[in-house]
This record gives sequence, structure tokens and C-alpha cells, in this order.
Amino acid sequence: MSLILTIDIGNTRAKYAVFDNDSIIETAVFNPYNNDLKQLTERLPEISRCIISSVGGKIEECKKQLQNIEIITLSGDISLPFKLNYDKKQVGSDRLVAVAAAMMEKPNQNNLVIDIGTCITYDIITSDNVYHGGPISPGINLRFKAMNDYTEKLPLCTPDKEELKLICNSTEECLKSGVILGISLEIEGFIKRFSNIYEMLNVFIIGGDNIFFENQLKNCIFADSNFTFKGLRYILNYQ
Repeated sequence: MSLILTIDIGNTRAKYAVFDNDSIIETAVFNPYNNDLKQLTERLPEISRCIISSVGGKIEECKKQLQNIEIITLSGDISLPFKLNYDKKQVGSDRLVAVAAAMMEKPNQNNLVIDIGTCITYDIITSDNVYHGGPISPGINLRFKAMNDYTEKLPLCTPDKEELKLICNSTEECLKSGVILGISLEIEGFIKRFSNIYEMLNVFIIGGDNIFFENQLKNCIFADSNFTFKGLRYILNYQ
């Protein structure tokens, strides 16, 4: 039995998933500075290949723990199952993974992937399998932090799933509505504009903060938590 290890290192945390063919047999959050990956491969010596996507560094720390394993580091320089209409030296690996997963889910269709994380990214993969970059804007916590950092009296808020109001009775309610509803309107506006360009557009919502928009955004596909891992496996199998 040969297993595949997929690693996704974001700005706030690092995660892995182990595949046995098409099935995920284990997922976990890990610390790249500990021996988590070394212990994983000792426990599962059948792991023979690995792909790493990172926007938060720590790639070398991972590689040191993965001895005698074929490792692919995702970037615009490797073989991809789609063409790039973007500077391959600047494109983020997280964006490549997102469109690969969407392409796998909805092949030969126009797909928009909206990743709501530290930042919000908008990525298009068209029906002719060409990747086009899209806008990047601040995520929820960056917006909360900016208002707290650059004012004297506005408190630092954190998101929750409470009902949002247009007519607010406290500063905290005002901030939460401004950020969450503001992002919702931003996303709806971008979807409308992209839909005017690309026919029959599928819209995927991914990222750690997508849970705050499940009741805000309609006609979107809220991808499961393994969406990124599936995209990584797809790219690795393409090599």
C-alpha cells in the first residue's frame, strides 16, 4: 500500500491529510517546528509521496522531517492541470490549489473560488482550463484589527454567528455588521460582475471563515473542509 501526504500551510495554521487512493484516512493540524510529521511517517511508513502548499513559510522545517519521501513543493513552476494567465513567480500556492479542486469538482466549466481566510481571494478557472487571478481584499479579522489599531476608541471584535442588524444598538454590533455584512455585499458584487463575464458560473466558497456567511450568501457551493486537500492530491497525481 502506498499513501500520499498533502500539506497545507496557511497564515495561521498548518494542516495535513493522508490519502489512500481517493480516500482520506487521516487529517490533523500540526506544528511544523515539532516532530509531528516525522512521527506521522514513522507511524505510517507507507507514505511515499508528499505535496506541500505554503503561504506561511515553514517548508524547509517540514522537509527535514520527511526523509526518503518524494516531495513536491507547489508553485507556478511545476506542471499544472491548467494554463496560467498570471505571473507564475507571483501566484500563491493556495490559489492554485483552490482552482485545481474546483476544476476537479466541476471539470470544463467556469468556476469562481472565493477563499475567505486571513485575506479574501477571488480566483477564476475557465471552461477552457485557464486560470485567471482575481481581487484580494482583507479578511474578517484583518478588518476588525485595522479599525481597532487605527482608532482610539473602537474595540477589537471577533466574529460570531449571531444575527446581524442594520439598525445597531452598540458599537460592537455596528462593527460586526459593518464587517460581516460588508464582506457579504462585496462578495455578492464580485459574483455579479464575474457572472456578467463568464456564463454558467459555479461559485465555490472556501476558507476557515466561510462559516460566518452560510446564511448570507445564496446559490453558492460551500465546499467541505477537505476541498484544499483534494486539490493538492489532484495536482500531485498530475506530476
